[in-house]
Amino acid sequence: MSQQVSNGKAAPIYLISLLASDIFSIFGQPNKPIDSITQTSTLADISSLVFYFGIITNIVFMVCVAQERYLLVACTQHVACCIKVKQSAIVSLAMWAAPIAILMLALNGYMLCFSIVLLLPFVVLSFFLVDTFRALYCSRSVHVHERKRILGMQAMLFFNYSFLYFPFVLNTLFNALSLKCYTQYLGLVVNALLNFGPFVDPFLSFFLTKVKDLKQACSCCKKRRKPVDETPTVVTVSETVTRL
Repeated sequence: MSQQVSNGKAAPIYLISLLASDIFSIFGQPNKPIDSITQTSTLADISSLVFYFGIITNIVFMVCVAQERYLLVACTQHVACCIKVKQSAIVSLAMWAAPIAILMLALNGYMLCFSIVLLLPFVVLSFFLVDTFRALYCSRSVHVHERKRILGMQAMLFFNYSFLYFPFVLNTLFNALSLKCYTQYLGLVVNALLNFGPFVDPFLSFFLTKVKDLKQACSCCKKRRKPVDETPTVVTVSETVTRL
């Protein structure tokens, strides 16, 4: 990402925010299920709130990153306008305020609404993946490597949500509907899957970097490893005479 910014391109704000949300998941611990957290200030509740806030923020910015990739293909004529809107402070504050509003639904006991809101990204990410594939298939102006990067990003975001976060949403939905028989074994793997999120998200940055930028970054690393004070060896006349 630093190579991308140094080349004069816009910084991937949504992806940076997505990686920043992993900090909350790392430092928080799910000591309690989200449906049993109250509005008290106990240490267990605060640690669980920090963890679930990081999870919800991660899901929100996953949708933002997928929407950004989708607009690059579907609405190419409005890309400049979308970049300006994305970089505004009001939009950034709204994106960070959305997880707080979603978390307040769970704190106030609206677990069914909370589960339905977290189910919507599954539909949205599915639409972005399918329609991006359709737009790239119909478009001939996009380079082959660029198609693979955009489609790979959409596929990884969809499978990341489906594999890591969708079981958590289903578990919360079944608990809200009082279907405890379905959550007996599902709840055992939910927290384990959620803890894998911070280790998977950094791989998304590879889909934003072109092969040329990766080669430039690797060449810069090689140049830095070379010692600066290399003295060239000069063959003297006496050495050549002795060799003869």
